[in-house]
Amino acid sequence: MPDPERWGPLPEEGVLGVRDLPAAVAAVGLQPGDPVFVRPDFVVDPELLKFALSSEFHPLGRETRRNYALDIRLLLTWLWRRGIPWRQATESDLRAYREFRCDSPLNPSRISGAKWDREAPAFTRLYRWAKVTPLPVDSRRRTDRAADARSSRVSWLTPRTWGLWQDVGLRGLGPDGTPVPGWDARTELRNTSFVGFTLSSGLRRQESGAMLTFEVPSRPLRSGRYCHGEVARALSRSKRDRTFYASVESLRQVSAYAESERAWAVARAQGCYEKLPLMR
Repeated sequence: MPDPERWGPLPEEGVLGVRDLPAAVAAVGLQPGDPVFVRPDFVVDPELLKFALSSEFHPLGRETRRNYALDIRLLLTWLWRRGIPWRQATESDLRAYREFRCDSPLNPSRISGAKWDREAPAFTRLYRWAKVTPLPVDSRRRTDRAADARSSRVSWLTPRTWGLWQDVGLRGLGPDGTPVPGWDARTELRNTSFVGFTLSSGLRRQESGAMLTFEVPSRPLRSGRYCHGEVARALSRSKRDRTFYASVESLRQVSAYAESERAWAVARAQGCYEKLPLMR
């Protein structure tokens, strides 16, 4: 389900006999970000639509719903190509799918055990909602978890290595510190200020990327090295307000970006707003 501004132009005669498609979709109960499962024969699956709107799935975070929907789509496609209705899938079918995803040489995009352990809860949630017994996959069963799964390894960077990463990846410099020919520096200040602020504050990318200008802290604490701010509950994974701290230096970078590159981009785009079909 797209956001309102991404519907695009709709024909006056409607779509498939529906004159006001956005209103019809809203009447179903779909919200922006909700998945819609369309079968290979281009028919919306009504049962899976109920699942997307169910209390088993809908209360999940938007990013979690998106990831689960993508994982479920791959499973549904695999079953469809083998003529297996998804409700009739058995434990052996799911074992075969797991083998295909993780081990089969016929699959050029094999996944790790850790990735399978993140997909299995999506399938478990679907089949638990559908009341299929016995569950063809259950992420709580040891046999349905990957034995070779490894938790993500956290690699620590030294300040020198981190500075080199920023220079090469964000500033267009070579390992020797000289500019790389052909580097497009159009968004360099934006990228470096975003990374510096996110690193300093410890915020998630979604949290720092969705923060409004007036939410960026500006008043230093007594020590003068840090500022504190609040993450709005709508942005946090826990759906609770949270306090964070960011260094004054990282906030100076954000301020420099806001007063230069960002201000220039806003001024350049102001004449284009009237052309948009939908304004917020």
